[in-house]
Amino acid sequence: MKGCHLLALVSASLLASMVASSSVGRAANAEPVPIPGGAHLFSPGPRSRGMGLHVEPSSISDFQGVVALAYLSGSATDGESHRYDLAVDLRIMSGDYVAADGSAQTGTFSFI
Repeated sequence: MKGCHLLALVSASLLASMVASSSVGRAANAEPVPIPGGAHLFSPGPRSRGMGLHVEPSSISDFQGVVALAYLSGSATDGESHRYDLAVDLRIMSGDYVAADGSAQTGTFSFI
C-alpha cells in the first residue's frame, strides 16, 4: 500500500507544478472550449470499466497534445472508524488548443 500512497503523492506534486507553471501569463480570454456535450466526460478504458479504447480522453475541444489519465480507487477510515470508498478520475492535458476567442494557444490543464 505504501507504493500507492507514494504514486498518489508524486502524481499530485507533478500535477500541481504543471498547472502552476502553465497558468502564469495566460490571457483571460484564452480559455479553452469544452468538448461538445457539456459537462460529460468520456471514460476511455476496457469495456468492463470504461467506454472502450477509442474514446476521446481530453475534455478540451480543438486540442492537439498529450493526455495522461489515471483512475484511482480505494478506501479510507476517519478518526471515528467511518469507512469511505474513493473513486477518482485524474487527467492532465498539455498541448495546443484553439481558445474561445479563436486564437491558437498552448497550455497545461488538469481535471480531478
